[in-house]
Amino acid sequence: MREWGKGYATEAALACKEYGFTSLNNRKLVSIINVHNLASIRVAEKAGMKKEKTFHKAGNKMYVYSISNG
Repeated sequence: MREWGKGYATEAALACKEYGFTSLNNRKLVSIINVHNLASIRVAEKAGMKKEKTFHKAGNKMYVYSISNG
C-alpha cells in the first residue's frame, strides 16, 4: 500500500521540529537532502526550513536545509 502524498512525512517533520525545539532545547535544526530528492525538499520547506548551502559528498550534490528557534 502506498502512503505517499498523505502528509505523513510533513506531520512527522513538524512533530520532530517541535520536539527538537521544546523538549531538547535545540536552537537550530538541520536536514541534509540529496538535490534530486524533491519530496524531502518539499517536506523540509513545509516544516519552515530554508536552504542554507550546497555541498558534495561521495559524488552526490546535497543541500543543507535549516531552521532556527527564535
